[in-house]
Amino acid sequence: MALTDLSIKAAKPSSGRRKLSDGGGLHLEISPTGVRTWKMSYRFGGKQKTASGGRYPQPMSLALARSWREEVKAAVRSGRDPAREAKVERQVVQQTRADTFKEIAEEWFEKNKGLWKPRHASWIHNRLLLDAYPVLGSTPMADLTNDDILTLIRRFEKRDTIEIGRKTLGFVSRIMRYAKAAGKAKADLVPDALDAMKPKKKVKHFAKLPAARLPEFFGRLAASGHDPVTKLALRWTMLTWVRTNETRFFVPGEIEGRDTAEPLWRISADRMKMDREHVVPLSRQAVALLDEIDALRIKNGSKWQFPQVLNAAKPISENCMLYALYDLGYRGEATVHGFRGVASTLLNEQVSADGKRRFDSDWIEMQLAHDGQSDVRGAYNAAKYIVPRRDMMQWWADYLDDQERVGLLL
Repeated sequence: MALTDLSIKAAKPSSGRRKLSDGGGLHLEISPTGVRTWKMSYRFGGKQKTASGGRYPQPMSLALARSWREEVKAAVRSGRDPAREAKVERQVVQQTRADTFKEIAEEWFEKNKGLWKPRHASWIHNRLLLDAYPVLGSTPMADLTNDDILTLIRRFEKRDTIEIGRKTLGFVSRIMRYAKAAGKAKADLVPDALDAMKPKKKVKHFAKLPAARLPEFFGRLAASGHDPVTKLALRWTMLTWVRTNETRFFVPGEIEGRDTAEPLWRISADRMKMDREHVVPLSRQAVALLDEIDALRIKNGSKWQFPQVLNAAKPISENCMLYALYDLGYRGEATVHGFRGVASTLLNEQVSADGKRRFDSDWIEMQLAHDGQSDVRGAYNAAKYIVPRRDMMQWWADYLDDQERVGLLL
């Protein structure tokens, strides 16, 4: 006789396992503790087998159990073993639950760390150790939820380290995509959760002089009593658009083709902010300035192009050029880094006779060594746009000459 919900509920547990048949191989097994589980008996490959379904009444009602019975029969007719398939599925689920976020993240890190400079790889791993693992580490990857990602976000918000948080979450996102590709995660949860994160603080730009005040600057610089090394360092930095540290640690061996028509300053990746080699095409004025720079370096017996005045074994200090600007009366009005902004603004505004941009913004960004594709390291080419960039840097050097001539007449 077929089962009914009433007959099932009326059935009492016994000292052993009790079976209530619904026909067609489907039966309900009642354990001594009263747990009711659907089972399905069938023959496969000449052997008697049993597949386990869900528990009654949830998640598998009597009606669902009967539908499941037909699915099992259909599988057997098509040559599939339902019990074997269920076992494999359970193994997959168990393995997935064993794959914690930390285990998968460490696997991802080991596979990718060779793509990064050791310093950058160490930074990434520290962010995982210090921030991601305490929140997500012990949770199976497949069990992570939006709430877990939000908890990690709140961790950064509480410390007011939004920018570090966004970078860390970027790596968490890559780890989740890696897990998804391996069948160990359902989705990358980071993009949706990031919408709930505080926006990063507005970037505070370095103070910079308007281009119209460059003649005044050159006039003050010429009249100042600053040591020649500092003056040369300021001029070199302005001519080449580099950052302060790239000037400070400049050594002679970085110059290539000095006596050719295409001289270059090649700065190695380990000296650059973005960990990428940078190439600066040198204008005629920059090459001429090198003669003065070299003469002072040789006189001081230093390996640095811009040595300290009192200790030639060391490069000029981090704030040497900045303090010189303060002495010239530009405290709060200009920074050394700000000259990069002056150049960028001015060149982006230049228009040729036909009304088109004279200097492409890509040339300018490349010359500033800005990082537009941090994840596509293999596609980066330090010498990209080198021909138009050379013309651009010569235009800039000629422009500075014009401004200095005006300044000396003030």
